[in-house]
Amino acid sequence: MKTKTYSLSSTMVGLALASLTFDGEVASAAGAFSKTIDRLYRVDCGHSLANDESVWTPGENKGKSIEFSSTCYLIQHGTEYLMWDTGVPEGTIGDPKGWSTLPSLIVYHLDRTISSQLAQIGLKPADINYVLVSHTHGDHIGNVGLFPDATVVMQKAEYDWINSPPPSDPNLNTLVKLAKKLLGDPGRLELVSGDVDFFHDGSVRLLSTPGHTPGSQSLMVHLAQTGYVILSGDVVHLESNFEHDIVPALNVDKAQSIASMDRVRALIKQYDATMFINHDKQQADSLKLLPDYYD
Repeated sequence: MKTKTYSLSSTMVGLALASLTFDGEVASAAGAFSKTIDRLYRVDCGHSLANDESVWTPGENKGKSIEFSSTCYLIQHGTEYLMWDTGVPEGTIGDPKGWSTLPSLIVYHLDRTISSQLAQIGLKPADINYVLVSHTHGDHIGNVGLFPDATVVMQKAEYDWINSPPPSDPNLNTLVKLAKKLLGDPGRLELVSGDVDFFHDGSVRLLSTPGHTPGSQSLMVHLAQTGYVILSGDVVHLESNFEHDIVPALNVDKAQSIASMDRVRALIKQYDATMFINHDKQQADSLKLLPDYYD
């Protein structure tokens, strides 16, 4: 495995006008962000049914079931393609029992594979240049192995977390063990620290949003017609959680979770951005789906 580690300061030398600061405020020369990606596709990466919504809404909805979406995104930037998360393992398709990260709590199902969806627009997994990982929970990295030629990009804090002594919490322990198995040994791995202006042109920006996991990140993309879109990762699971600072019980750090939500709110206000919430099925079902796209 070839591993490259870089931080905002080391990769953005000479590009201060197109970088983000670590406190969540965008550098003062906002006008420098003029570049855009070509297309943003929503990819159906599964759906799930949980038997106790209160895990995600502590203090409310005890014992109530809830259905979540699992959403990935394909980003076209010139001749390069990026996958944002890879969803539920493709082997799940057609299995009536589904697949699970925590079987006693939640079960995932898959109606279509990433491979078949890419084929709809004439692409195959080998055409993907980068896989950007929001965090290492199994429903987000289930198909990393589908892209052996791509460079996998994740926060160093996340990589260090899953490769440290396992958490004492049994649920977190299970998630970490599964993460190591699913991530495997990527041929090319780039570890980032903090925010990264990925193409040095403001079109694709990794945003450090820890709290759900130690190295959780979100993604902001800039489109010519649609404007700025923030892909949530799991900085928030439901729109109502975002409105009321509700932190799921499985998040590793409540204070960081709230700070990350505050940060995203500030960016939404500053850029008049829209946030696509990965697991909010009601919102996801209203969004365009590949082969349709945002531009």
